[in-house]
Amino acid sequence: MQCRQPSLSFINIRTGDLHAEIWEALRDGYWRSADFVAHETNTLSGVRARAHIVPVLADLIPIELGQTWNQLEKQINEVKFTPNTFECGLDKFLGRSEKFFKKFADKRIGVQLSGGVDSSLIIGLLKYFKISHSLVGFCTDRYEFRTESFIQKLLANQAERSQLINYEDFLPYSGLFGVIPHQLPNLSSAGLATDEAMALGCIELEIDILLTGCGGDVALGNEVHSDKCSWIPAIFNDSWLQDIVFTPKGVQVVSFFSDYDILECLWNLRRGQKSDPRKLWARNYFRNFLPRELVEYTYKADFWGIYIDGLINSLPKIGEIHGKAYDLSKNPYFLEDNLNQILKDDLYSCDQKLYQRLEARISSAVWINSLLSN
Repeated sequence: MQCRQPSLSFINIRTGDLHAEIWEALRDGYWRSADFVAHETNTLSGVRARAHIVPVLADLIPIELGQTWNQLEKQINEVKFTPNTFECGLDKFLGRSEKFFKKFADKRIGVQLSGGVDSSLIIGLLKYFKISHSLVGFCTDRYEFRTESFIQKLLANQAERSQLINYEDFLPYSGLFGVIPHQLPNLSSAGLATDEAMALGCIELEIDILLTGCGGDVALGNEVHSDKCSWIPAIFNDSWLQDIVFTPKGVQVVSFFSDYDILECLWNLRRGQKSDPRKLWARNYFRNFLPRELVEYTYKADFWGIYIDGLINSLPKIGEIHGKAYDLSKNPYFLEDNLNQILKDDLYSCDQKLYQRLEARISSAVWINSLLSN
């Protein structure tokens, strides 16, 4: 079974032709042109550099939501977010927030409850406007998440309907096998089981629209220059997960912070501010919409423990799917020694580049298995 990916299209840089999908070419063996080292290079460059992607499939450049193709210059252009400059106050922010929520007036709204400032602000605004909503999130008893867990329980107990899912049952890299065919390797495929659990939670709570705080770290924490804005709202929504996981289950995932009107307000409210990773300004400015504990305390958990436990626990499955990718494709990239060479490094070293190389390799193996095992 293949899945529609309406958020993805492809440009043939040799002919200039636009392809809404490439399933037929993949079935005819076009996957053999895949350059998995290029996928590693793109991963190391990061999502903010997605407009400068190195082709993974010969001659084909993926065009994602928020991007256009400049045929004259033979390059991808990001759809720019260019905020107008004006004096913004709380009333204008609230007005634009209410307008955002009204777009979903005929839908059942849910919020992805993380226990942090970003999702808590969304929940506080929904309460302020007396908009019915449910809450769904991942919880854990790990000590480093003690603040988030407290906030989650506090808000969940106040909600009309809520569901907290045990994160330990859906750690990163669990569920590598069984990913449905998709048209290009994607990092999100390695954590599919986590998002599947979230989507099923939405179904149980009858959620149509799941609002997330993705992008809040940028909008509320990044330095805000008074003369330019480099934010890319499109990357605040994971279109791969939307197409592969949530749309088939009837759920639309929307980042509150990807809305241009809201972002414009936040940019003007914070114009000229320096980097604020603890979001001190937001905690104070929105204090009437946040739990007291998030206003008076600034502790934030690190997900590294969950990430590394998921990786270590899944090493046997990673080796298995990597080996199967070689059996199916005979591509030397998937030779066992290539994986073992990476695993010789200290996996507890907090080396971001090491993890990125592993993520790229694993998602490539998942992709091959999805295409050739289904």
